[in-house]
Amino acid sequence: MQLDHWGLDRPPFAVAGGVDQFYPSAGHDEALARLDYLVDTRRRLGVLVGEAGVGKSLTLRVAARRLARQGAAVVAIDATGTGTRDFFWQLAAGLGTAPRDEAEVGRLWRLVADRVVENRLAQVATVLLVDDAGQAGPDVFTHLVRLARLDPSPAARWTIVLAAEAAQAARWSEPVRELVDLRIDLGPWSEEDSIGFVQTALVDAGRFDPVFDDDALRAIHELSGGVPRRVARLAEFALLAGAAAEMQSLDAATVHAAFDELRWPAPEPAY
Repeated sequence: MQLDHWGLDRPPFAVAGGVDQFYPSAGHDEALARLDYLVDTRRRLGVLVGEAGVGKSLTLRVAARRLARQGAAVVAIDATGTGTRDFFWQLAAGLGTAPRDEAEVGRLWRLVADRVVENRLAQVATVLLVDDAGQAGPDVFTHLVRLARLDPSPAARWTIVLAAEAAQAARWSEPVRELVDLRIDLGPWSEEDSIGFVQTALVDAGRFDPVFDDDALRAIHELSGGVPRRVARLAEFALLAGAAAEMQSLDAATVHAAFDELRWPAPEPAY
């Protein structure tokens, strides 16, 4: 009903968007540039920090695609609920070492270490992107510290990036924090970014006439706090409400009603 009512070819605000739905805000572009810098300068460990919903996971996916296109060997792992053996198995498999299903951590470690050295000799950067690193258990983190020290050669091309919320990163052990070469902070969108995202997403989905009036667009930003996931969710709920009411355009009152349905806490006022 929603698609037909608004003349859309597909849902415009997929919350778990793919890399093709990445909106290049200034902050997210800067984060990508800093990730490139980490790899280009052969740094060992970087941290991508941001609150839930600001786009850390999507930024890592975009970075993975970009780095792979540049010739790097890239492995992306979600640390949520991942044990040590499973973590190393995913890493070894991602590096193309074809580990056996029953391989133990020691064997997987050697496969990873050998491949990192092989890639260095072939002048290929090896990059490990760990999403939700704040959810990793202590055993996994112990091994991450060891991994950051892998291949001591000055010519090593081995970079690890950990993504986490700020409160989670603050609880990491001192050995981890001391190894960090660069912290990359990812924040909410500006009002211009939020409005640009909504309008671009609608056009990309096939709707060229305006849907939200100016006050509605500003309300989306204010009520979402500029958090990308919330911007998308609030815009989606407003579209659904407008389609159900057979509205031809959406105003701020409709956005406020959608916000009330979502039952989010009100954003902190800006000073």
